[in-house]
This record gives sequence, C-alpha cells and structure tokens, in this order.
Amino acid sequence: MRTSILFFLIFLQFILIPNGIAGSTIYKHVDKDGNITFTNRPIPNAEKISIASFSREGANQSKPQSASNLPKVKDSTQNDRDLTRRKILEKELVTEEKLFADTQNSLDQISIGSDISNSTEKVVQLKNKLFLHQRNISALKKELGR
Repeated sequence: MRTSILFFLIFLQFILIPNGIAGSTIYKHVDKDGNITFTNRPIPNAEKISIASFSREGANQSKPQSASNLPKVKDSTQNDRDLTRRKILEKELVTEEKLFADTQNSLDQISIGSDISNSTEKVVQLKNKLFLHQRNISALKKELGR
C-alpha cells in the first residue's frame, strides 16, 4: 500500500502537476541598458506574456508539413537568397567586431583612469557588453561556417 501511494505521488509530481500548475505567465522586463529579462515572477514595469497556448498537449497535436507541400523555388533564386543572407551576416560580424573593440577600448580607458568611484559599476557593465559581443561574434562565425 505504501509503495502504491509513493508511486502515485511521484506520478502526480512529475506528470500531472507540471501541466496544471506550471506557470502559464511569463514576464518580460527591459532595463535602462536594454538588457532583457524573462521570469515567472512579476517585476515592476514588466510586460506580461501568456504562454498557455504553448502547452505540451498543443505541441504534440501539430503535424509537420511534408516536403511536397512546401513552395518550390529555383536554384538560382535560392542561391541569390543565400548570398544576400551571407552578406548580411558578414556585415553583422564586422559591426559586432567593431563594437567589441570599442567596448574593450572603453574598458582599457577606465583601468588607465584614476576615477575609481564610478568605475566599478561601469567596469561590470562594460564586461557584460564585452561578453555579449563576444557571444554574438562566435554565433555569427559559426553560422558563416555552415
């Protein structure tokens, strides 16, 4: 009897409860620096986003399209699209590399300067931006490598 109750409780915890109680509301908050935070807890000035329509049951009912139903394009048209996309990605890469270098220069200037009172917060912000630019550069290089 104890074992069956234990299994029933585990079943409720992992199967039924997440579907019924899991947060169906997500909050999106954009701070003054443009950083985006998604959370299931309310934040002042956050936008409420409902995700109830994205439940597991709805995802399982969708049927993938077969290849025969997809629109056909000429090889030359697709090659032009691919070339245009590649040029856009290359421009984005150049922009991100420039932003990375500018942020690194700003960080170096702070470390050279003598004003330490505001530099700690500024250094943290610049390091965060440096990390984001580095991540974008890596993603763009990965995409261009395909």
